[in-house]
Amino acid sequence: MRKLLFSILVSLSFQLTAQEYSIKLDPENVKFKEVEYSIWIPAQVKTIKGIIFHQHGCGETAFRSGRNAYRDLQWRALAKKWDFAYMSSSITSTKDCHDWVEPEEGSYLTFTRGISALAKLSNHAELEQVPWVIWGHSGGGHWAYKMVLQHPDKIIGAVLKSPAWTDTCSLGLKVPTLCLLGIQESYDVYSSFVWNPAITAMKYRISKGAPVCIAPDPTSGHESAKSRLLAISFIDELLKLRLNEATIGIDTSKQCFIDLDNFKVTNALKESSFRHQGNWFPTKPFAEKWSEFVRTGIVTDQTAPAEAPNTLEALRKGTQNVLKWRAIADVEGGIIGFKVYRDQKLINADSIQSNWNFRIDYHDNPLYLSDTFEYVDRHAKPNKTYSYQVSLINQFGLESPKSDAVRIKKR
Repeated sequence: MRKLLFSILVSLSFQLTAQEYSIKLDPENVKFKEVEYSIWIPAQVKTIKGIIFHQHGCGETAFRSGRNAYRDLQWRALAKKWDFAYMSSSITSTKDCHDWVEPEEGSYLTFTRGISALAKLSNHAELEQVPWVIWGHSGGGHWAYKMVLQHPDKIIGAVLKSPAWTDTCSLGLKVPTLCLLGIQESYDVYSSFVWNPAITAMKYRISKGAPVCIAPDPTSGHESAKSRLLAISFIDELLKLRLNEATIGIDTSKQCFIDLDNFKVTNALKESSFRHQGNWFPTKPFAEKWSEFVRTGIVTDQTAPAEAPNTLEALRKGTQNVLKWRAIADVEGGIIGFKVYRDQKLINADSIQSNWNFRIDYHDNPLYLSDTFEYVDRHAKPNKTYSYQVSLINQFGLESPKSDAVRIKKR
């Protein structure tokens, strides 16, 4: 008998806060032992339009790291922008990952069971019908690739980070795909099994007219590094093109390409032969970001975060003022820290990077697992009323608007 264990992590007022749910499935007739699915639903979303799904790779460290994926603030920001849910998995394997990387051997059915269970827990029945965007790393990239081949009608787009064991296939050619690789994989003994099969498979799909973009990172190997900066931009552009027509193929005659031999970005081309040889981009702005990424390994953010920290409160605690607030990251530039203002004057300029830890691990998952933050003002004078505000700083040093001010009198 199938066993379903579930726990509601956070379920406060739907109108006031985001929701988090986690379920564990003890699958029947599959090889792996157990899987935990977690989902984050943005606040005030009445109808979810889709799911961004984050699939970890092989090994114990990967599945442990996968437990944290749905708590990533930058991926949540992307989901929030489009009224999507953000979902991740943690699969307990019996053979590293060879017991789940092939969807048809049970992991696809378990995945859809997980979505159904989360739909019931969250009272969002539409989760069972909405389209998916799938991201996968290493063995998870192989799983994501196979999902594209087998279920293209459900997938808006896919991001494959260093997909392992990928082979050529003509199925799912209409699904836009970004294949991220680390240039070190082209010569590193540990990950050499990744580079050649992935390049061969993606170039085969390009030759068939599929919308495929290959993006080698010159600074990394098999690790995720800063690849999310390009991945998030790719998904963002795709949703602009496909959200309302998720089952319709991309019209590649209206997009732009790059010749993989001379790396020259072009506008939309009429020559169909070139379109069957060149790297595909959803938009020219994305092509420019791709060009920066393959040269530097990053995508520079040029726009300041638009959303200020929220729900700021100030409390007296002994002789100190304690500030607490919530925040969601900047979609393009993530988050590195905050600036705290007292009476409109900055008071924590020397500690922006030391108070909070927003590092990302090997598997593209966060090491800091909270969206609630705190700062202690130890230098406020007694018997004086203060006004506090907080702003968010992304990893490129750009600052958001300040939060609404709160006032407190220290005694």
